[in-house]
Order: sequence, then structure tokens, then C-alpha cells
Amino acid sequence: MLTWEQGDMENYDSVSKAIAGSYAVFAVTNYWEQPPSKEREVNQGKRIADACKEHDVKQLIWSNLVHVGKLSGGKYPNVHHFDGKAEIGEYIASLKVPHVNVVPGMFMQNLASNIKTNDNGETYTFAMPVPIETKWPWFNPVADTGKFVAGALLHPELFESATPVNISEASGFYSGQEVCDTFEKVTGKKTNYFQIPEQMFIGFLPTKELGQELLENMLLVKDYGYFGPTVEESAKGVEESIEKYLEGGKPQSLEEFIKENKALWKL
Repeated sequence: MLTWEQGDMENYDSVSKAIAGSYAVFAVTNYWEQPPSKEREVNQGKRIADACKEHDVKQLIWSNLVHVGKLSGGKYPNVHHFDGKAEIGEYIASLKVPHVNVVPGMFMQNLASNIKTNDNGETYTFAMPVPIETKWPWFNPVADTGKFVAGALLHPELFESATPVNISEASGFYSGQEVCDTFEKVTGKKTNYFQIPEQMFIGFLPTKELGQELLENMLLVKDYGYFGPTVEESAKGVEESIEKYLEGGKPQSLEEFIKENKALWKL
């Protein structure tokens, strides 16, 4: 029988009660709750980790991200929505809670704000502050998170690893040109790529701080391939994750996503 437990992420006793009796837990936190706060997110994640330790959870699947500040050697210190999750992952490991990290790629849903029409409804532009050759690991979290989490649960040996296993969640890597070509193929609308100057990109965001954070997020993809530590190893990690943990299944492709979600562009 399926039962639901409610937990308040701001209250340890509430989180502990929700987790009590669980064999396996999938956990994710939301940095973007208003106002965005890395400190709040890290504290929420630590409550989850502490509760899993308290109740001897055997399998914790943590939705993690790379620590951009550390990966870049301090070059990109402002990607707080990544670094917070990474710090939670480090805390989980320090408690020796048996866990696996699932690491989501770029959400395909974000393309609705990245691909815009040039007012006439016939021509579209995919705009990003990085060169067109930059490859993005696009991922549909709605369709595919469960597939990768299930893949982890089907491999209990992963939770016994001395070093936490990272599963890269994405359908593949697509360059700016490939995104444009795919959008044009599906919609029949001419689609061009535009590399936004960095300061212009920052200016589009509500605050300078948010603009800088998201710019550094984009530069992470260009320099380190998103998952790290290199562009090449990031792509290899996605291929291996699909092969090992989806067991013949496939995540939704970019083309499939656009076909199913034309309404995002009112098409």
C-alpha cells in the first residue's frame, strides 16, 4: 500500500518523521525558492542527510551538481545553485550514508526562454553567451528523472562503493547549431544562433548578481562540459550512464521534446 508523508524541510523533526522507516530515499532541494538562498538549501540538505543517518537508510539517491567553484579553481565562484548541492553531497559522504548521486543536465524546458521568435513568428533565435560550438547536455527531468533513479535502485552494489557513484542525467550533448537545426526540423521555422555578449546577457536578468551567476553557469558548460572535469569526460559520462543504468531504454531526445512541447512556443 502506498502512503504519503509530509515533511517540512525547515524543521528537522518533521523531515525525520517523514523519512523514518524508509529503505530508500530520493532527495532534491530547490535553491530557487524565493528568495534564492544557498545557505537555506544546504541546511535543508543536511537535515535530509542527518535523518537518513538517524534512520539507517540503506539507499539515498541524491540529486547532486558539480561544485563549480572547486572545479574551476575559483575562476567561477558565483554558481551558488550548483555549489550548494555539491556541498550537501560532500556532507552526505562525510556521514557515510550509502548513496548515489544523480546529476541532472540542462533542463529542456529552459529552451522556452532561450529560443525566441523575432516578432514575425517565422524566424527564431537561440541565444546563449557562449560560442555556437559549445555542447549542452539537454535533459527532460519530467520524463526521465525516474528512469535514472530506478536504474540506480536496480544496482544495489552502487551504494556499497567506497567512492560515491555519479550518474549523469541527459539525453546527449547538442551544440548550438544542433539545437537550431533540430528546432527548425521539427517546427519548420528558420532558426539562427546568436552569441550574446556577456555584459548584455547579465543585463537581461533581474539583478546583476543573478546575471553573473547564470553567466558563470554557461561558462562552466563551455570550459568543463557541465559535469566535468573536461568536456570530453562529460560526454563520455553521459554515454556510460545511459548504457549502464537505463538498460536498453533511452532518455527523451531533444527532437522528441520539441515535438511534444510545441505549445511552449505557441506552435
